[in-house]
Amino acid sequence: VSEGCAGPDKSIKINILQEGWEHFRSSFYYISSTMKTWQKSRDDCLSRGADLTIVDSREEQDFLRRNSKAMWIGLTDRVEDTTWRWVDGTLLNTSYWYDGEPNNYPNEDCAEVTTRNEENNWNDARCDRRKYWVCEKKVAP
Repeated sequence: VSEGCAGPDKSIKINILQEGWEHFRSSFYYISSTMKTWQKSRDDCLSRGADLTIVDSREEQDFLRRNSKAMWIGLTDRVEDTTWRWVDGTLLNTSYWYDGEPNNYPNEDCAEVTTRNEENNWNDARCDRRKYWVCEKKVAP
């Protein structure tokens, strides 16, 4: 048996997977089984050493789309209306909005991945609505 197989990275990965996290590419994802507001969802992610998901590739979007839940992601325009930013402060560049979204109706400032079976399935929703959420924890390089 190789020593590398029993290293600390492997035990961390096993512990995270046992706690309900799912591994995809360079991140671990936690998909909630309860519903909360966007802010309470983010607080939950932060308490887990993670944050709401930042979708930065088509592959990651497809991974999230496979779930059958509408889920909060880490995107909002609450600070400055119509300027969508990720939870890390970066501006939204590549997006996967559903046709006609974001429409800000009525006062929708937080983003969700919907259950629509479309490549582009994001929707803006009221931040005080209760939804499932998805946390992302990056794997250290």
